[in-house]
Order: sequence, then structure tokens, then C-alpha cells
Amino acid sequence: MGSRRTAGPLLLVALLAVGPSACLPLFVPPVPADQLRPAPAWRVAGDAALAPVVGADGALEGLRLSLRFDEVPESAWVAVQWFGPVGRERASDARWVEPADAGRAWTWDAPDDLVLEPGTWRAVLSVGDRLLRQFEAELPAD
Repeated sequence: MGSRRTAGPLLLVALLAVGPSACLPLFVPPVPADQLRPAPAWRVAGDAALAPVVGADGALEGLRLSLRFDEVPESAWVAVQWFGPVGRERASDARWVEPADAGRAWTWDAPDDLVLEPGTWRAVLSVGDRLLRQFEAELPAD
């Protein structure tokens, strides 16, 4: 009589152990090797920065964006837009960049005629309609 009472729970445990495994696929589909490599993308090095340019006398002379591309997947125009503390675009510039330029140091200086006001300045780096990076620098009040 004791064996009939234990047969029911044992059968239930066996069904619970085997049942869920019946829902698993019996094979893993292969992943094509070309999908394992990430697609080429524009990559800006981590040491890129926007900084004020200060003269020997300590006076503010301008703004400079310094960067290096770790990866350049295609030849294209790279644009920089300069935004003042109020938030509107103050100036822009663009340069042609080739895949061979990967690893090369680049500097963009804000235009000389740009009036630099105290506050947070931004430089936005883009390729076509793709935003690559945004940089900020704080210019102190005199």
C-alpha cells in the first residue's frame, strides 16, 4: 500500500522534470561568421576634448576641439557646430576625412571672429545626419 502512495508523487516529479525539456529546440542554429563582427562605425577616441585656449598673458584666446578617430569606416565630411551659452549655433566648419586618417590627431579651433561669452559652450561633431559626439567647455566670467 505504501508503494502506491509514493508512485503518484514520483510520476508527477518525473513529468515535471521531462516535460519542460520537450519545449526546448533540439539543435542550435549556426550563426554566420560575418554576423559576429561588428559593423564598421565612426569611433572617436576617449581622450577627445573641448577646451579654452589661453594665451601667455592668461587671456582667453578661443576654443579648441582636439580629437582622434579610432575608426573611420568611409570617406565623408565631418562637421563641427559651435553652440554658445544661450544654445543657438554660432559657427560651423567641416573637413573631409578618409579611412587612412584613423589614428591621426585633429584640432578644430573656433573661428577668430566668434565672440566668446562666459558660460557653457558646446561643440557637436557629426557625419551626415549621424551625431558622433558632443563636447562641453565652461568659460568663466572675467
